[in-house]
Amino acid sequence: MLGEPGSALGEAAVEGLTFGFGYGLSERTPFTLDGVPEAYPTAQTGVGGARRSCQKYNPATRRCLRYVQTSGVRGSGFNLTPVDLTRPIGAAFLQEIGLKYHMMNVFEAYREALKRRGGDLGQGLEEHSSKELLLEPFRSENISSAWVYVPLGLLTGFVVWDYTSQMRHGLTPTQPLNTRSNGLIAFNQTILYPFGSGAPEEMFYRGFIQNEAYFATGSPALSVAASTAAFTFSHSPEGYLTAAISGTYLGALAYLDHGKLGKGITLHFWSVVVLGVETFLLVKKSQAYVSTSPLGISAALTF
Repeated sequence: MLGEPGSALGEAAVEGLTFGFGYGLSERTPFTLDGVPEAYPTAQTGVGGARRSCQKYNPATRRCLRYVQTSGVRGSGFNLTPVDLTRPIGAAFLQEIGLKYHMMNVFEAYREALKRRGGDLGQGLEEHSSKELLLEPFRSENISSAWVYVPLGLLTGFVVWDYTSQMRHGLTPTQPLNTRSNGLIAFNQTILYPFGSGAPEEMFYRGFIQNEAYFATGSPALSVAASTAAFTFSHSPEGYLTAAISGTYLGALAYLDHGKLGKGITLHFWSVVVLGVETFLLVKKSQAYVSTSPLGISAALTF
């Protein structure tokens, strides 16, 4: 549409190859928008007087998608020889790259089309390049904004409470992983997913969908609602409520900042870092962990 078929084919090739190859490495039912393989290392939770082991865990949303009921103390039944899960972890990596590269390309093409058309830019349009937007979380003017550090501080406090609560009440054991698998999980949770969630998702949901909804409705409230709905329903059902809350806040922040995405990207990025650190620590701690507590308390936020 922009008259650049060469660029379009190049972008499509990268998107298709990374996502497609990752999909080919995966065993999953059903497929989720986050592209998380079935065999991605699992987490755990404890509920009431019984314990539920998470059979399928979605690291992109930090939610359990399928539980298996267990009872009593577990751990002795595990083979303590560490296993290698490079394949599903690598599949998640490739799918994340393909999906989020596509989101960035959509926004870049949309912005270029608006510029060529001229005239009204809707709620406002982010001018920084994709490379610059990826570095927004490290800009001091974003980090020092109360719009960023206040909600980030609240989230960090919640995560500390959630982690200590789960550790205090015990963990359901999971199969030990080898050093390479644990290292790849740490990379995905604390580096890949923050970079994949911050700039790409803000560009796509708040920069593209929200701005286009503003053109269609002329209403800031309706445009924020539209981007929030798209953001929410791209996550797993267990994370709808918290995704809706965070999506509404990030949408309002983009509108109030006249379409600039820096603060939203910064908040989104560091929130996923905090949640990713907790996720990795819980997954690591639960490997062949033996618990004697009958009660576990767990809560989660989705960004």
